[in-house]
Amino acid sequence: MKTARYRMKLSEIPVDFFADPDGEWTYEALVEASGFDGETQTVCIGALTAPFEGHPEGSAVITITQRRGRSVVIVECDRVAQTSPAVAVVASAVA
Repeated sequence: MKTARYRMKLSEIPVDFFADPDGEWTYEALVEASGFDGETQTVCIGALTAPFEGHPEGSAVITITQRRGRSVVIVECDRVAQTSPAVAVVASAVA
């Protein structure tokens, strides 16, 4: 997972906190990658709705609220290899 930390307003980032990030991930893995403490901090996770600062749409956006502004971490999750059902059927028929 590729991560990057930003200190900026959420209104400057194209994020939807009702959307799930693309790729393969778990809540625990994203919190660990962000460097935040999920045990003592309230962590919010959403997804980019458009490319941002070189990160692809669908990347995870993790944030907490701090006294001195907001810290945001963007995590590019590993993509899940997708095989179409037709390819899977042909592959199993050949085998």
